[in-house]
Amino acid sequence: MKHSIIIPGLLLLVASLVLVACGGAAPQYAVMDSGAMEMPAAAPAAPQEFVEVENEMIQSDGANSEIDIDGVLEDRKVIYNADMNLVVADTEAAALQAEELAEGLGGYVANMNAYQGGENTLFYNITVRVPSDQFDTMRNALRDMAIRVENESVHTNDVTDQYFDLDARLRTLRATEEELLALLKETRERGGEIEDIMSIYRELTNIQSQIESLQGQLNRLEKLVALSTIEVRLQPDVLNQPLSTSWRPLETLRNSFEFLINALQGLINVLIYAIVVVLPILLLLAIPVVIIRWLVRRTKPTDEASE
Repeated sequence: MKHSIIIPGLLLLVASLVLVACGGAAPQYAVMDSGAMEMPAAAPAAPQEFVEVENEMIQSDGANSEIDIDGVLEDRKVIYNADMNLVVADTEAAALQAEELAEGLGGYVANMNAYQGGENTLFYNITVRVPSDQFDTMRNALRDMAIRVENESVHTNDVTDQYFDLDARLRTLRATEEELLALLKETRERGGEIEDIMSIYRELTNIQSQIESLQGQLNRLEKLVALSTIEVRLQPDVLNQPLSTSWRPLETLRNSFEFLINALQGLINVLIYAIVVVLPILLLLAIPVVIIRWLVRRTKPTDEASE
């Protein structure tokens, strides 16, 4: 509708300017009796319709020149991650509660790992994925169920530029794919050379491979943006743990006998090694010594007799 109004208005403006240029000579100045010079006659006023169109164009340009800040902020692609270390009264109950909270907010528990950190004490490492618009809600709910928060950190990663760059490259490749498909069809229909067809087909395959790769990256970014990740570590509160007063003397006695048996076994093993390994070695070393001493004793009386 705006174009239908603007175009006739421009035509009217051009027509009025042509009429003025063709019909108007140089402005005439009349000399009055007082010797003053009379001002030139005013140029013909623009048609009212054109004035209205011009005003509308000015208003339209002014509106288009404003930046839609809300729209820009809505288009931002941000990945949210958080790490939380929570102290709770009962880690098992808190782990189940965290899972219920995630499912209630439209998310899920991606990973849950429990390990024993002491006697009858369980620690939990949980990875929670929730929609990005429920990120703060989930964090607040986790804080509320804890006795205290040991530490908490939030990390954001703005991937807006990367996202729209991938999207633009993907749209360009899809347009190229359509052109190659049309060219391939045309080449086949007109009975083109096999070499030409295979060349187009190879290029088409390459383009399609790039499209799949970019689409995979784009899908991954969309998932990371859509679902935020919260790493939660649950540790039990020391004050809520029962005192360990168990004393088991029979177990201590059993451990003592086991230690004694192991010690005796070690001594016997050393004795066996000494008899089997050390004693033969000592005997082998003693034989040369005995022979030398025997020779010395035998030659000694001969030396005395010669004196």
